[in-house]
Amino acid sequence: MKLEKMVERRRKHLKELRCMDSWIAGSLVVTERKLAGGERPFRYLSRSIDGKNRITYVSKNQAVEFGRQLKTARRAEWLFREISELTISIVKSTSDDAKGEK
Repeated sequence: MKLEKMVERRRKHLKELRCMDSWIAGSLVVTERKLAGGERPFRYLSRSIDGKNRITYVSKNQAVEFGRQLKTARRAEWLFREISELTISIVKSTSDDAKGEK
């Protein structure tokens, strides 16, 4: 890929990342909770913080927003990886080694 194209792709990815207002890292878990009257759905956000699993209860009304935020986080993670790979390629193609100098 040409240098100009890599720089432009990285610029677009960075712009998209800057436009993201917020995201949540973790997993939304939906399970059943056994109660005296039967089973009821139970939702929680699971995330690892400093090697410890933390959970946060998520109400039925909050589940859609949490899902949206988690989807945004997955996109942000993908963008971070892409930006990193593009930056590596850009640095390698613009370094003195790429120009044949040592």
